Amino acid sequence: MKASLKFIFIFVIFCLTLSCQSEQEKKESFFNSADKYYAQKEYKKAEIELKNAIKIDPQYIQANYLLAETMVKLGNLKGAFGQYSKVIQIDPDNMGAQLKVAEFLFLGKNIDSSMEKIVKILEKEPENISALHLKAQIYLVKKNYKKAGSVYEQILNSDTNNIGALQNLAKIKEFENKSDEAENLLLKALKIDGQNLNVYSALAGFYIKHKAFKKAESQLKDAIAKNPANEKAHILLGGYYYSQKKYGLAEKAYQKAIDTGNNAVKSHMIIANFYNRIQKFEKALDSYQNASALEPENLSIKNTIARFHFEQKDLETADTLVDEILNKRPEYHLSQILKTELLLLKKKFDDVLPIVESLEKNEPKSFKVHYLKGLYYIGTNKIDLAKASILKSIELNPKFLKARLLVSNLYMSERSYGNAQKEASNALDLDPNNYSARIIRANALIGLKKPDQAKKDFLRLMEDSPENPLAYFRMGLLQASQKKYDSAYEYFTKSYEKNNSILETFLQIINIHVMKKEFETAHELCTKQLTIVEGNNSAKAVIHNIQAQLFSEQKNAAKAEQFFTKAIKADPKLSTPYNALARLYLGKKENNKAVEQYESLLKINPDNPSAHMMIGSIYDSEKKYEKAADHYRMALKINPDYSSAANNLAYHLAVRTQEFEEALELASKAKEKFPEDPAIADTLGLVYYQKGLYGNAEIQFLDALKKLPDNAEINFHLGLNYAKKGESLMAKKSLERALEINNNFEGHEEAKKLIAELK
Repeated sequence: MKASLKFIFIFVIFCLTLSCQSEQEKKESFFNSADKYYAQKEYKKAEIELKNAIKIDPQYIQANYLLAETMVKLGNLKGAFGQYSKVIQIDPDNMGAQLKVAEFLFLGKNIDSSMEKIVKILEKEPENISALHLKAQIYLVKKNYKKAGSVYEQILNSDTNNIGALQNLAKIKEFENKSDEAENLLLKALKIDGQNLNVYSALAGFYIKHKAFKKAESQLKDAIAKNPANEKAHILLGGYYYSQKKYGLAEKAYQKAIDTGNNAVKSHMIIANFYNRIQKFEKALDSYQNASALEPENLSIKNTIARFHFEQKDLETADTLVDEILNKRPEYHLSQILKTELLLLKKKFDDVLPIVESLEKNEPKSFKVHYLKGLYYIGTNKIDLAKASILKSIELNPKFLKARLLVSNLYMSERSYGNAQKEASNALDLDPNNYSARIIRANALIGLKKPDQAKKDFLRLMEDSPENPLAYFRMGLLQASQKKYDSAYEYFTKSYEKNNSILETFLQIINIHVMKKEFETAHELCTKQLTIVEGNNSAKAVIHNIQAQLFSEQKNAAKAEQFFTKAIKADPKLSTPYNALARLYLGKKENNKAVEQYESLLKINPDNPSAHMMIGSIYDSEKKYEKAADHYRMALKINPDYSSAANNLAYHLAVRTQEFEEALELASKAKEKFPEDPAIADTLGLVYYQKGLYGNAEIQFLDALKKLPDNAEINFHLGLNYAKKGESLMAKKSLERALEINNNFEGHEEAKKLIAELK
């Protein structure tokens, strides 16, 4: 019995040993396979094998570390960070993992935490070069150049031939205006490694900065002599020639990069981009297609070609190419972005939203995605949401110039001049020569009543871009606003000389002649301008309209009518002459003809709320109240936020019908939109009065009278309200005030009767 038990015990131990050996062999087999896959750059396969090894032994340090490295190669940075952190949990003394975590923290802008890690690493390994490099980088980010320089010197004490330390120390010396020391450090680096193209590039950049162009060119040619088969050397020289605008030499250098046969796809793409920048578009397209032919499945190249067509306004080809890419890979980020831009350009906003939402889900920290979302909201007139998205884009990438410009324009449209100035200034920090940013800032400064500062920006624009008419025009407007008309005329004339087809500038010149009563000169200029715009019916219509307005100023109604009619004949789609003719007819009490003009305008554009509003106002003046109300309703149907139409309709409903609830809704909405408008406050007061809410009514009438104290009707309405409240003395005072102002307003008979009753 005892012998049997002993045998069983030995057998169990033997089996367990075999099992352990088997598990050990399995995990090592998985790891070895992963190691081979990693060396062969088959990272997905390596990841699977490593996860199998870790499943057997979660504490397997080598497998966990290699899995982190593999995740980096696969672009799964979040997973890699977690994996390096796991290695540290298993083995806190693993300095390789500690350093990787520090690097991740640094890249994530968690600078202080990164420094804490580096300090701990250097306590154990004071000569750890990689840790010292990262420490120096942290000091550079904090702009502590002295400490960064000390760290690089420490590295060079341990490793005198450390190229990275020599290059970075040279940058610091340059920043400290110690150019000779910087140059010597770079020359030393080149002496250590005479084939290092990064050093050649840095040294050439140094010489270009100091305008030693021959030395820069010489170094880059020397780089080619040392590396004749390296395409990067030829690309560097091509880039130099491009920066010097020596496009022929740049083209030859890029072509030699292709001729090396190394990395041909990259070289074709670089020369294609070069051709694109110098506007040799056919050559650019050929080069892009050459690159694509070498790698037919490269979606990045295909998308670049699609974007090229997009930028050339060939939207159909761009759309076709993008759809081909998305059919192969529906969530390809770059093509989804381009597809969104195409849809935005075509104003297909319903199709934009699902793509943008998908992009945001997959790339929540993509500044470009938030920018596109902002464009979508602008297209759908959701300006507050647009602003939030664009500001998020700027938060994610403070150097995104297009977003800065767009948000500054949005602030300008809201008359938020302080914010507009701030964002335009930020844009100018990024690009001091940006014309749009400086124009926006100058306009914002005008809004902030800082004309002298605005003038400086306009003068800078004229200096930088003397042929651009816009700054001269805006300067003319600024001078005119300060009643410096001679100076304004001078700037308008300069703007006109730069481009005599911009009618807005021409109109300002005419305005100054009108102000000076120089009508003959203005007419002569119009006649001359008609010859300049010959064949352009839209421009002819505008000029005829200006001529008509000149005749109106001269009190020549017959001639004005003649030229307004000419303007309509030249371009029936121009709305201005219809409105002007209608006003002219209203002045002559020819209401029917005025209505005809607005109806003609509605035939051209049925969605014109202003035309309905004007017809309604005419019918109101003729006491055709129902017809007026119909047109107010049509105006509101087109534009629900049309406050004037809402106010007039609310007045009609409150005074002439019993539809007080609808009247209250309309008047409240109008008041919310324009809280300072006294006419709207009066209407809202009337609605409250009709509903018996006399306290609320009184507040509105008093608010209206703050702005229009001498308005008979508002005083009359307040008197009626006081009478209903039983405040006879106040009622009598307000009614008498109304009659004192105008004893013939619409309610004057009722006012007199009520005063008699109150007495």
